[in-house]
Amino acid sequence: VSSICLKKLVIPTICHVNHYFASKYQKPENQPFRAFMARYAHYVLLRAQCFGGMFTEIKENPSAPPSSKKPSAAAAQKPITSTSLRPEHLEASQLLLKAGCACALKDGEECESTALALERVASDLIGLNTAVAIALNRALRGRESKGPVDQALIKRWCEFYSEELLPKTKKMVKKTSAKLDAYGLFLPSRMGASVAPELLKKGLQGEGEEEEKAESAAASESIEDKEEEVAKETTKQESEEEIEEEDEEEIDEEEEEEEIAEEEEGDEYDEYEYDIEEYYDDEEA
Repeated sequence: VSSICLKKLVIPTICHVNHYFASKYQKPENQPFRAFMARYAHYVLLRAQCFGGMFTEIKENPSAPPSSKKPSAAAAQKPITSTSLRPEHLEASQLLLKAGCACALKDGEECESTALALERVASDLIGLNTAVAIALNRALRGRESKGPVDQALIKRWCEFYSEELLPKTKKMVKKTSAKLDAYGLFLPSRMGASVAPELLKKGLQGEGEEEEKAESAAASESIEDKEEEVAKETTKQESEEEIEEEDEEEIDEEEEEEEIAEEEEGDEYDEYEYDIEEYYDDEEA
């Protein structure tokens, strides 16, 4: 009997409450509030599906878990592009940024409830900025180079951070702070951790591409040096051959001169003999 009485009391009450909220939110003046709550609900669900806590999947170093002082062997072997800065986290961060920026208040949506929700979204995006900056600092400074790092993926993260995440979050915080001040809500003026400009430039240029260019330049220089050495050797050989040919020609000329000189001496000797014979013949006569 008590259960029947309880049902008779609770069920009408629930139906009355549902009818009250349905009639309240279906009013035209409540349409802006419902539109904002739809966008906010989309952000909350996406946030819960992609990341947990304060973006620990990106911010924390998986090779050095807080539970143990020494990193595990399996985690230490993985590069940062397979753990913190993997492609799935990049795609999720891009979707989350888009959903968070869509939660900006429009005309007629300002009230205490929407201001509280927007304050949480803005603070959450600031946390995403901090997490990405910490992970990029680890990657670009080489603190986590346990394996082959995907430099193209690092470049995509740097582009996302510098061109989308940081400027859009700053713009949203600046635009939202004036509206939240009216409800006693304040946002931090800084984004927390950041990436140094020189490190960001290094990531945008691509460290692997620079190494490849340096290697190709060194290879081309070595090829040019070898070609120069070969050219020098060939010229040296040609000059040596020319010198040898000149020496041989000089030797041949000397031999010819010697032969000519010998022939001339032989002719003079024959004439001398002939003169002597003629002399003796004259005496006999």
